[in-house]
Parts: sequence; structure tokens; C-alpha cells
Amino acid sequence: MRTLRFIRLRRRPGLRGCLAVLTLLPLLLLGGGCGKDFQRVRIGSHDFTEQKILAEMMALLAENAGVRVERAIPYGDNRKSLEAIQRGVIDAYPEYDGTLLSMSGAPRVVDTRLATEETREQMAPLGLAWLEPFGLENGFAVAIRRSTAIRRDIQTLSELAAADQPISFAVDAGYLERPVDGLYALARRYGLNLGETKIFPIGDRNGIYNALAEQQVDAAEAFLTDARLDDYGITPLADDLGFYPIYRPAPLVRQAVLDQHPKLAAAWNKLAGRISTDDMRRLNARVDRKGEDYRDVARGHLEKLGLLPQAPAAEEPRGSVTLAVTPISDLGYLPIRAAEAIREVMPARRLLVQQTDLPAVAVRDGEARFGLVGAEEVYQIGPEGGITPAQQIEAVGAVGSRLAHVIARAEDANPRAWRRVGVGVEGSSSWNLAWLILNTAGLLDQVELAPIHNPLTARLQLTDGDVDALIFMIEQGHAGVVKLLDDPDLVLVPLDAFGGTSPALRYPFLRAARISANTYPRQPKALDTVSAQMVLVSRVPEQQDLLGESGPGFVPGVFTRLPQRLPFDTAARLAQALDTPESVDPLLPASPGLKPDTPPTKQRFTADVLSALLNGLAVAFLVAMVILYFQPLPAVPALRVGDVPPEE
Repeated sequence: MRTLRFIRLRRRPGLRGCLAVLTLLPLLLLGGGCGKDFQRVRIGSHDFTEQKILAEMMALLAENAGVRVERAIPYGDNRKSLEAIQRGVIDAYPEYDGTLLSMSGAPRVVDTRLATEETREQMAPLGLAWLEPFGLENGFAVAIRRSTAIRRDIQTLSELAAADQPISFAVDAGYLERPVDGLYALARRYGLNLGETKIFPIGDRNGIYNALAEQQVDAAEAFLTDARLDDYGITPLADDLGFYPIYRPAPLVRQAVLDQHPKLAAAWNKLAGRISTDDMRRLNARVDRKGEDYRDVARGHLEKLGLLPQAPAAEEPRGSVTLAVTPISDLGYLPIRAAEAIREVMPARRLLVQQTDLPAVAVRDGEARFGLVGAEEVYQIGPEGGITPAQQIEAVGAVGSRLAHVIARAEDANPRAWRRVGVGVEGSSSWNLAWLILNTAGLLDQVELAPIHNPLTARLQLTDGDVDALIFMIEQGHAGVVKLLDDPDLVLVPLDAFGGTSPALRYPFLRAARISANTYPRQPKALDTVSAQMVLVSRVPEQQDLLGESGPGFVPGVFTRLPQRLPFDTAARLAQALDTPESVDPLLPASPGLKPDTPPTKQRFTADVLSALLNGLAVAFLVAMVILYFQPLPAVPALRVGDVPPEE
């Protein structure tokens, strides 16, 4: 008979063991970092979109060359970054030759070859190398509203300086600090009479453009690669005195790092001359306008250039939220305001902007969480011509307003002679608007509504005579309409040309309005039209959708994937983030969270008897499973020390 014995051995560490551990501890902590192959290259950037994209491209190319990278994206402004790279806090970041030359006190250089030589000569004593430029040119510019440029005939900075009143500016803090090419140096060169200056944090490009678009200032600091120059309906002024030097970005890197990692220079020089100014504007737009992640944009462009292997297509990221807008609205300012509010209220969500002809339908069908729609889209036109509010959507905040624009050839501006009018697809904003205008004027029987699926072809169809007019509901001063009306053969048609009563009297969600004089080329007088409020809408579930206010609904065997009703407190915060003085039009369906007398945090869910029964059964099933899980197992005799198992 054998006895099982369990013995626990203990050994106290002696002095020799302790010394061995202490000797190895630094090596363990360093993780072999003494070898240069294991040292990481720290890559930084300034805090705006273009810099982040370029810095991420540098990081990806370095990693592809076998160099370990640590990202400091973003790091700081020009001065902080230049100081950090000299101290070795960061090893490389994208910088502009014009910036480096101005900060070193060098005279203005406009020749690209001389700029490269001078920049490298200035950086070499600092132990820094400025590699080959990426190709794009991103100089500073001064921008004003396009309507102001047209009304006051301003195209150059000298013409702006000739104004008989102080000029207010929107700039970031870094632009004020620049002694050679900053705001005050610009004012001295052109003799600008500076008025109030609104100062924004470095990198807050949206704040600067918002101030200009909302007429808080007369002019604003801009970059030539800003995608929002067109989006906001503003225009850069010509630098007719040649004040600004060239600004070409390239990798600025510590020479010691290049010596340690010979592959780096070759990896980064692969981008030399490969990114044009137009390319950069489009890349910036994908981040700033469409909500894409700058890291995905950087990788995608490198793959397109053949500098990185093609990665498999990724699925739509979890935790994303979609905003549906119409293609023509996407060229305006209101989608930007809506996107900014969503990002502010839902910072943990990744915003995806989706273009669709029918954003209200996309929200109702669960294809988008939010939609940017006008009042004319909230109401549906029935087969008999009746007007009914759309179902399953509600406004969660007012974004702004749009005006009806009717555009025709100058020699054919009489609506009574029209036979075909170009609009969007049936049910879209422009289709509904045209139907309402023509129905009020009694012209529905003689005029055909011709859907134009691509707004870019609308001008061609109008000038070729395929349609007699175009009807859009769009922001006043919209950049796309300004470009369309640059054609001297095209004009705006006032609604009183249709004769009869105003559509606003028949359809109260439309309001009588006027397009301000000189908003568009060759438009010296204000024109009568109608306006409609633009709102951010979300889905309202049907009565049979379970857990109707939030969360997934349970049906036999599955949980529904359709977005449920936006919580009332979230709707209230979105309305506040939109920062619009007006509240939602009382004729439009609105979230109860927008009513001040509704406690936003106390919500009820609605469910019918069957859904309540199913939910009850589901909860009971889960409780039963939990009870069974924690039920103790049958007792089993334990094996004790000294026990001998029975011999077979």
C-alpha cells in the first residue's frame, strides 16, 4: 500500500539571487533597447488635418521600411515642434520651407530651387535635414465671402485694403505670432486697416471658417489646400504684391536619426513630388467634410500610389454613426454645422457622411442614424396631391434654412412657356419644391418634372435645352450656384414671375423670403422666393418596434438592427450643439427632448401586449440561465492526504 504525500517546498532567496535579479532588472526594463535597430523614431505633426495626414504617411512608410515608429500626432505648433526636434523630443515631422525660412529671419524666397537650398542651409547648423518636398504648395491666403467679393468687386488684397472701414479678421493664435508672414506683417505691407480680430486655437480651422461664413468677420486666414474654400461659398484673394512666400511641406528630421536609420531618407523620398495641391485638398476634404479617419485616408492614398501593399477592404467600423445628406447640399455650409454637432455630442463615435438623394428615407429605413433635410422633405406629396407629414422621423435640432432657387436661360425666363424643369428624383427636396411651386401657379399639367440624377450635369442639360429651368432648394450664396451663374446666359427667376399667389400662402411650412441683392453675379436687386427650415432628423420607431425609445427591439429569435429612437437628452444636447438661435419650426415633428417642459432623462418605452409578453419571456429565460449557472454541483468525496486509492 502506497501513501500519497503532498510536500510544499520553500526556498528563501539568498543575497546572491537578489544581486542577480537587480543586475538583470535594467536590461529587462530596457527590453534590449540599447541596439539601434530597436530604437523607435518619434514622428510628430502640427494640429491640423493636412499635417496629421502627411505625418501618418511618414510613419507608415517608415514602418514599411522596417523602422519602429512612435507617433506624436499631433504634437504642437511651429515653434513647439521646431524646439522639440532640436531637443530630441521628437525625431521628425512635416514642415514647410516658407515657415522655416520666415522663422529663421531669411528674406522671402519665391523660387523653388533657391528655397530648397536656403532651407537646408539654415537647418544644417541645427543638426536637422529637410528632405525632398511632397509636391504640394500650401501657402497662406486671405479669404472673404464670395457674396462680398461680388458685391464690392474685390479680387485682390490691395482692393480689400482700399475699403473705407476697419476690416475684422478670424485667425488662429499661431498666425498672429509670425513676425515675417503673419497678420501684422500682412497689414503693414498692404496698409490694411485692421478692426476686431477673433483669435481661435491653433488647428481650429472650422472655427475660423464658421466665423467668416456666419458674417462675424470680414476676412479670414486660409490655406490653399483647405477643402472648405469652395464648401463655404468663400473665395481667396490674390496676393497681388507677392507678400507670401512659397510653402512646400517636406520631412524635417534630425540628422542623427538619418545616420542611425539609413532606410528612412529613401523611404520618405518616395513621396517626393507625388502629392499635388489638388490631391491634398481632396484628402483634407475626406477628413474634414466626410468624417473619415486621417489614418485611413493616409494609408489609402499610399496604397493608391503603390507605395504600400493593398490592404483588404475593411468593414464599416463598429460604433460609427451615419449622417445622410443630398449631393447638392454637401457643397454647402449646413452639412458642416450638422457634422460638427454630432461629433461634439458623440465624440466616441466615428462619423460617416453618406450622400443620397433621399436622406429622410435613409433615416426612416435605418440606413442612416441622422439626416439633414428641409421642411419640404418632411412633408410627403400623396398620389392625389395631398400633403402629409412623413412618418417615422423627427427633428432633433434646427440647422439653418435654405431658399428656393429657380435658374433659367436669360432668353427663356418666362415660366408660362416652360415644358420641362430639371429637378432631383421623385420625393427629393427639389422635386417636392418644384411640385409645390408649379401646383400653386397652376402649371403642373403643362410642365414635366425631369429628374437629374447628377447635379454636375444640370448646367449642361440647361444650356443644351434639354430642360427649360432648374429648381433647387439651397443655401443663399451656395458656391455651386455661384459657379453656375458665372455663365452670363443664365439668370435667377423670381417666384412672382410664375403669377398667382405665393406657395408660402398655400403651404405654411414654406416661408416668404428674398435672395439678397448682389448675392450672385449680375443680380443687382433682391429677388422674391420662399425659404424652408433645415433640420437634423432621426428615426422614430413604429408602434410595433419594441423598446421604442432606445436600444434594440426583441422579436422571436432575433434582435432588430434598426436604429431606435434617439434618447431625449441626446436630442437636447444636439440641438444645443448646433448653436442655431432658432428653434425647430412648430409645423415639423420634433423630439420631445426639445421641449423645455419635458424632463429629458425620464423616458418611457412603448410596446404592445405581444411585445411585452415576448420581452417578459426573454427576461425570464435569462434569469433561469443565471440561476442554473450558479447552482452548486453535487458533492464529490474529496481525496485527503494519506488516503490510498483502491487497488484494482
